[in-house]
Amino acid sequence: MSRPLLFSRYPALKSRIPFTPFGNYPSAVEHLDNLSRHTGSDIWIKRDDCASSILGGNKCRMMEWVIPDAVNRGRKSLVSWGALGSNQVLASSIFGKRAGFDDITAIYSRQPCHDYVRENFLISTTLGVAQKLGQNSVSFALRLAGSYIWKLITGGKPYLIPLVGSSPVSVLSHFDAALELEQQIRSGECPRPDRIFVTVGTGGTAAGLMLGSMVLGSIGEVVGVSVIEKTYVNKRMIAWEINRAVRYLKRRGVNLGVGRVKASDINLVQGYMGSAYAEPTSRGLKAIDLLKDLEDITLDVTYTSKTMAAMLDCIREHEDGRFLFWHTKNTIDMKEYTEHLPDISELDRCFRKYLEKREK
Repeated sequence: MSRPLLFSRYPALKSRIPFTPFGNYPSAVEHLDNLSRHTGSDIWIKRDDCASSILGGNKCRMMEWVIPDAVNRGRKSLVSWGALGSNQVLASSIFGKRAGFDDITAIYSRQPCHDYVRENFLISTTLGVAQKLGQNSVSFALRLAGSYIWKLITGGKPYLIPLVGSSPVSVLSHFDAALELEQQIRSGECPRPDRIFVTVGTGGTAAGLMLGSMVLGSIGEVVGVSVIEKTYVNKRMIAWEINRAVRYLKRRGVNLGVGRVKASDINLVQGYMGSAYAEPTSRGLKAIDLLKDLEDITLDVTYTSKTMAAMLDCIREHEDGRFLFWHTKNTIDMKEYTEHLPDISELDRCFRKYLEKREK
């Protein structure tokens, strides 16, 4: 399969949008035999979780477009941001380093300190990323703005890594993924699902898949499951992300023929986040155990477990449907990076105090 498929379908884009492959795509589509028998439905999974030997999950697809954009713009440094231990910061660090960026800064907000949060942070530390923690939303914003401005005035030529939903190229990374799924359906690798369930954090992954569903009309309905506060991501926001990506392509000579997307066009399920962002939920924990027991597939507490819980609830209401779960969390063994992690006692006090906490 020639990649990216976006260039094969729209050749004019090849000279207008930079791209560097990092993953081993197409990612596999597998039938979940045991879970299908358990639920009485036909259930499939898109294995983006292990589609790269470097780092799996949805951030790999995103970085194939974002990092080359930074290189194309002649930037010398990267500034990334997110919750402490962010998967996006980790992906920026790993793929940014591979693209030749030695100057990487990460600005963090707080979140519950799960094991993966601790590991992600320590890997970024090992990679030499300059990391700063905002104690509250105001401190976080000031540190982010200050770091970016300081890089500007000192000649660092910074590139601000966008949150997944905050960049048109991030959305395009999963529009390309939708084209990939269409080819797999056409080749008989999997049947057309009735519904595709995908996690919604900042929304870019779901927005790209939804755009693909609208353009292609042949991959099934995309259902986003929100794991973040409605204030930050909602139907109106995802519609805006899709419309902006459409305009981005139009300025580069590609008209998708899609009318203005409205909030009412977006299928977004709320109510699965829990008491706060990144807090485990009882339904999510049950989904983790069920997938591990039946299929030996690993889900995480913050994102994919909640999406799986939502899909299982939907299946109870529509047992005769065909469902596809889009696995967006990394499940690749990070041994290459975890063999020589620093001891928490060696960290700055603000990080040491935070990372010594362990969520139950």
